[in-house]
Formats: sequence, C-alpha cells, structure tokens
Amino acid sequence: MKREWNIHRQVTECPDGQRRWDRAYLLLLEIAHSVEANQTQTSPEVQHASSALCAGVDPTSGTSADD
Repeated sequence: MKREWNIHRQVTECPDGQRRWDRAYLLLLEIAHSVEANQTQTSPEVQHASSALCAGVDPTSGTSADD
C-alpha cells in the first residue's frame, strides 16, 4: 500500500528571530576570525613543485603493520 504525502509550508515569525539571527552571525564571525588567526600563527607552507616526489605507495618499504 502506497501512501501519498502532502507537504505544506508556512512561514511564521518568531519574536526572538532577529536576536537569534544576530547571535548566529556573530558566532560565524568569531569562527572565521579564529580560523584566520590560527592560519597566520602556523609556519608558511613549503612548496615542493620542483621536487621528484610522486603519488603512490612503495610496496618494498618497511615491514607489515602487524609486526
């Protein structure tokens, strides 16, 4: 037996909606500021564009993980 669903949307205004929106926006700004501060405190990224590194796994290196 298949059910048929009817979905209705209705916008309702919350009395504290503006305050909640402002708080969420300020929290996003704080997060962005802390991420930016953490990025400036770390050492600069080293570029290896001209190196001989290649993606992949060397099957002959080391012993098995269970040893």
